[in-house]
Amino acid sequence: MSEDFNAKMKLLIKSEKALLALEMRKKTKQTVWIALAMIAVLVALIMLNVTVFLYLETKYTNLESAFIQTVLNIVLAALFFMVASRQNRGAEAESIEEIRDFAWSQISTDIDEVKQHIGEFSSSIKKVKNSVDSFTSADPFGVKKVIPVITALADLHKRRKQNK
Repeated sequence: MSEDFNAKMKLLIKSEKALLALEMRKKTKQTVWIALAMIAVLVALIMLNVTVFLYLETKYTNLESAFIQTVLNIVLAALFFMVASRQNRGAEAESIEEIRDFAWSQISTDIDEVKQHIGEFSSSIKKVKNSVDSFTSADPFGVKKVIPVITALADLHKRRKQNK
């Protein structure tokens, strides 16, 4: 059972590492796209300033071309932001999450089994103690004192055979 538990823990750790690597790649891509969007916004602001300046300096000659350039930069920045926000982890991350969830469920099941066995063993010990206390003087050969111990050991042996 120890080797099985170790294998499940290794599987859980590997799936968590893979998810972390995917998340880091996603964040790196998003950072690049956001940086491009910020540059586009900066250029758009510069162009907006140039547009306002040209509008004030000359009425309608260079204004139209500068304004069109400004609108294009704003549209480009919006496009960069939209691409950055649409980055997702995809099917690879979903399959890794399923593996992680499976490993967690298996580990949880193993822990529950161990708890159950400890509870059963504890109750067997209590039963043996109570049997010994109740039959202290009634059995001259001590046979009644040994019977609960033998049944507890037999139960433990059966459980070990079932787990293998």
